[in-house]
Amino acid sequence: MIMTKKSTDIRKKEIIDIARDLIVHQGTKALTIKNLSTKMKLSEPALYRHFKNKRAILTALIEDFEGTLIEGIKNSISLQSAPLDQLKEIMRAHLLLSERKKGIFFAITSESIHFQDKVLTKRVLEVVKNYQSQIKEILEVAKTKKNIRGDTDLEAASLAFFGLIQTCIILYALTNYTVFPLNKMESLWDIFIRGIQS
Repeated sequence: MIMTKKSTDIRKKEIIDIARDLIVHQGTKALTIKNLSTKMKLSEPALYRHFKNKRAILTALIEDFEGTLIEGIKNSISLQSAPLDQLKEIMRAHLLLSERKKGIFFAITSESIHFQDKVLTKRVLEVVKNYQSQIKEILEVAKTKKNIRGDTDLEAASLAFFGLIQTCIILYALTNYTVFPLNKMESLWDIFIRGIQS
């Protein structure tokens, strides 16, 4: 049997997927090079060729989540023309993504806060601010079109949008992934829209 060497990109994706699985099923404490190498049937030095440490793996997980989230936002915007419809579609896409990724962003956020990892915390904050900025831009269009009240604080509204979703994701993680975020979608949307609609 001839063994073919996998490309670096394919191997990194495999490492990220196994790392996500370890975190989801055993917590961030289980994310070690030793556990990864055992799961992947690779030597530890082989893993170190792709990621120098746990932080690098967590950063890659953040970037993987962010890329998927941003793609979801772009797709949501392209599917709808009205700003409020875009926001509703983004909420749906974000909740669905969190179900698929098992709330991994929440787990990494918790890890970075708990261990006061400034590098991870900074990266998580960049993702949150980027997300909030995109939501705020859509809200600005909605305000211009008079779809929402003129006195709406766009900063607070974008934070509330993100916060409603994150609360569902936390509940999802804390219930061992049994309370599905997408099932809360209509209630969340109703609460959000009643707070800003004109």
